[in-house]
Amino acid sequence: MLIALIVGAVGGCSQRHAALRDYVRGRLAADQGHVRQALRELTQAIARNPQMVPAYEARADIYRHAGKYRRAAADYRRAFDLNPWSFYAAYELGVMYQQLRQFPRAIRAYQYALQIRPHSPRAALHVAVAYAQAGNPAFGIIYARRAVADGGHSFKTWANLGVIYAQAAAQNAAYRPRAIHYLKRSLELQPHQPRVYLDLAQMYLAQKRFHAAARILRTAQKLAPSALVSERTGYCYYRLGRLAAAAAAYQNALKLNPHYTPALNGLGVVDMTQYIDNRSMTVRRGQALTLWKKSLGLDANQPLIRKLVERFTPGYGKSPR
Repeated sequence: MLIALIVGAVGGCSQRHAALRDYVRGRLAADQGHVRQALRELTQAIARNPQMVPAYEARADIYRHAGKYRRAAADYRRAFDLNPWSFYAAYELGVMYQQLRQFPRAIRAYQYALQIRPHSPRAALHVAVAYAQAGNPAFGIIYARRAVADGGHSFKTWANLGVIYAQAAAQNAAYRPRAIHYLKRSLELQPHQPRVYLDLAQMYLAQKRFHAAARILRTAQKLAPSALVSERTGYCYYRLGRLAAAAAAYQNALKLNPHYTPALNGLGVVDMTQYIDNRSMTVRRGQALTLWKKSLGLDANQPLIRKLVERFTPGYGKSPR
């Protein structure tokens, strides 16, 4: 009996040594870009020693880089179950759930990570974004501010804090000044970020500050021309009464994307406004209706545009008797 126990212990020890050898080989293969070999070695290490946390984490890393988020989540989850004090496993599990858009699970994983490292700006920022993605930006603000307090004074932190405040502003306009403040702070660190300029312009538009929004959008357009930015610029000019400039911006949007329905609709509104101001300009009325009908052909689910076409086209949409 004693001999059997000794043999068993030696065998178990041998298995663990073999698992360690497989793990090292797997890590080396991964570092050299040999993904299949790395997965084979790591899977063998796990088969030899199912308690080897680093092997699960390493295999999960490979799955994560390959975009196989469900497999990665399963391995990070197993690693965390085996070692509940692994910040890395908890944090990366949250990242995977976030990629899978399972936001409640992501939030719980990040909160576990924060229990292990309470002052991690990275974990606090990610749970903030997850709360915002889950439709609860007010909670997101709490964690984003915590990320800043814990030393997260980076472009990413300020920009995400601004975006989260902007989402909260959709529910409560009192958040808009804060959103503008943090978006501007992020641009002080990295001024060549067209997406942030667009978010900032949207805040100015919500405040009806059309001059400021147009100025910001012009900068965004220089950095990264897009139909969206041109269309938003056209809207600003229209609200400022600058119809020629609005038409030019909408036309530029359609050059970038001929099927961009907001630009088709906006240019139609400019033409119809000119017709309403001067009823002799019937050509403008016809142009507006043509643009709106083309827009409806691309996207029929536009009840407001359909009502405008019906209003200015006698008999449009009525079934013959």
